[in-house]
Amino acid sequence: MENAARESERLLCLLLDIPRVSLILDPDRRLDAGSCLRLDALLDRRICGEPLQHIEGTVEFREVVIGSDRRALIPRPETEQLVELITRWARERPGAGKASRDRAAAAPPIGTVLDVGTGSGVIALSLLSEGTAARAIGIDISRDALALARDNRRLAGMEGRLELLACDVDPLRSFAARPAFDVIVSNPPYVRTAELDRLPTEVRDHDPHAALDGGTDGLAVIRRIAAGARERLFSGGGLFLEIGAEQAESVVSILERSGPWRSVSVRRDLAGRDRFVAAEC
Repeated sequence: MENAARESERLLCLLLDIPRVSLILDPDRRLDAGSCLRLDALLDRRICGEPLQHIEGTVEFREVVIGSDRRALIPRPETEQLVELITRWARERPGAGKASRDRAAAAPPIGTVLDVGTGSGVIALSLLSEGTAARAIGIDISRDALALARDNRRLAGMEGRLELLACDVDPLRSFAARPAFDVIVSNPPYVRTAELDRLPTEVRDHDPHAALDGGTDGLAVIRRIAAGARERLFSGGGLFLEIGAEQAESVVSILERSGPWRSVSVRRDLAGRDRFVAAEC
């Protein structure tokens, strides 16, 4: 297992409820028999493929810490880059103004964000907590995911700024076909159905399939978002999508057919893979 020693340290810290520095300062500390048994149980869960984030129960994501369990997708580093992409775009776009780039001195540069398939709520909560957005609406087809997002909203103290709503398979149908949002963002299901069984055990057996399965070609949900996004964005707004590494050309084509966008562009992740598509209106 990659990073086995580091993960074992984290499980030991979880068991003892201590920071990692305590292991370094007291390397000769011995565990009693009961603690050894409990540590073995934690290690067995990890060896059997349960994600470390589920065992620990939390995930650090940029500036927020959220609860994590099998009700929603575990947020990954690529999604942190998606939030960074939106934040940079919001503060540098024409008309944002010099003052809006100073977080301490200005109102958020984005008014309202719609987070489609919000899952744990981590994208919306990050944009709110970092001062990028004033208000957010998170929608999801999963009632379980929304329950987790409500827990995370409470932990972040964002009850008054993040609204959470259930949606159906057409995620934008419940919103009137008129401008209402400055940004629409989504990390949608984009794995091809036939590829689900080939995913790593900790993803296949512990992340909800509804958050992974993008249909036959992986693009089913992206098509539904693209079909209604343009008419629900204010002029100057943007749509931001996280996508599969080989889907950029197809997603750009879907967006270009969905309406008059001022620009559609592909952005790469830190590994150099096409990972995000941004469309501006």
